[in-house]
Amino acid sequence: TPRTVCYDILREIMRESRQFNPREFRILASQSVIDLFLEEESQHLAMLGDFIGKPISLSAEPGMNPEQYDIVLM
Repeated sequence: TPRTVCYDILREIMRESRQFNPREFRILASQSVIDLFLEEESQHLAMLGDFIGKPISLSAEPGMNPEQYDIVLM
């Protein structure tokens, strides 16, 4: 489900923040996942950004299925 993908993305950002030091994390995902991050999961996303001290931006990718995503280190 899109919610499961959201939680997978949050866990992966946490792991990558320990290994790398980018200026920003950009989430590329389907519109349904991005909508969930903007609505119901916005607080979790903001808390993670505060915790790791890096901005996390969102980008909806029209060709992606709901279970597909990519995290780009900027």
